[in-house]
Amino acid sequence: MFKEAVLLIKEAVSKKDFSFLMFTLSLFLLSISINLSTFTFIASLVLKLIQTGLKKQPLFETKALKNAAIIGFVFFSYIVINSIIQTNYSITFHYFEKYYMHFALFFLTPILLKRKKENALLLLSFIIGSFTAITIVFIYSIVNEAHFGKQAFIDVLDIHHTYLSMYLLVFINCFMVLMFTKEKKLNNVMKLTLIVLCIISVAIFYILGSKVSMLILLLLFLLHSLPELSKKNTPVYIGLLSIILIILLSFNNKLSVSYEKALDFRIQVWEMSFNSFESNPMFGDLSLPEKDILNFNHYLNGKYYFLDSDLNSHNQYLSILMRFGVVGLFILFLFVINIFRKTSKKTSKRTVREVFGFLVISLTVCYIENILDRHHGIVFVTFFYNYYLVAIENNDE
Repeated sequence: MFKEAVLLIKEAVSKKDFSFLMFTLSLFLLSISINLSTFTFIASLVLKLIQTGLKKQPLFETKALKNAAIIGFVFFSYIVINSIIQTNYSITFHYFEKYYMHFALFFLTPILLKRKKENALLLLSFIIGSFTAITIVFIYSIVNEAHFGKQAFIDVLDIHHTYLSMYLLVFINCFMVLMFTKEKKLNNVMKLTLIVLCIISVAIFYILGSKVSMLILLLLFLLHSLPELSKKNTPVYIGLLSIILIILLSFNNKLSVSYEKALDFRIQVWEMSFNSFESNPMFGDLSLPEKDILNFNHYLNGKYYFLDSDLNSHNQYLSILMRFGVVGLFILFLFVINIFRKTSKKTSKRTVREVFGFLVISLTVCYIENILDRHHGIVFVTFFYNYYLVAIENNDE
């Protein structure tokens, strides 16, 4: 694995593909420094445009990436035009950088990806970066005698535990696919390394108190194990499931929180989001930022205790509906159609499993967070969508 990564780096250097190398660095830094990751991401885009102009290379490596960029550009254009119609040019310009510009990644990220073989380096860099972030915070906690938990990651790396957990779940998804499908043989050292990293990941979920990560962990296990279930391996799978359930039970006892109370808080916010959507179902409401609209609705409904919290919808689906309406949601749904259109009988079982695992992770987290509103989330979604899009389209290459 690492030998292949070194060869890919040498190949990129020999071809002077500095854009791809910079994008690789950006994904490594995603968990470690949001500022450095953003800077290197922008640098990779600039270098890509320069390389394309000087070498007369195509802007997109595959047709599927080009289609994804077109859908992303349509969505981005719709947002800007919709905002101008609902407000005016000056207000749209005022809100553009903070509330709209990050959606440009829907059509910019596809430019940066390569073929399936080269993209493996991007995935490896992302995973190494995630575990490096954990190591940094762990060392910081020991040196400063600080508590190793949610706040430590926010203080040191400015990353919310939900995003870090989501990154680790991608690794667990790939790990489970490798272990259950057995399409790729691994030596004992690599197996042991992956198992240790998987245990570390679950321990991080436990320490951070990430409820959604524990749920997704169970869902991923069921997704990847049930299709491979047989009389021969049933005892092993039952044993693994028992271990996961014991961890979940211990995790639940450790938290000692009321899930009903936590859900009630979100339901109240979701109610305000849905009310806003009902007022403008087709095109949404871009007259004000999302938090301002929700706070105004909280005020009208006498829920003054929500005003100081300054919360967004905490649900990506409702956020899209209230901001961009049914039309905006339909455009985004074209991404789903695009990836399923590229799936064929030639697509390997391993690739299909990984795609479904990624969908379980991202779609479940979207139910409790607005992950597209931050660099940590929008880069994650746009990168992995296009990563798996290429994996499906170029499966045999």
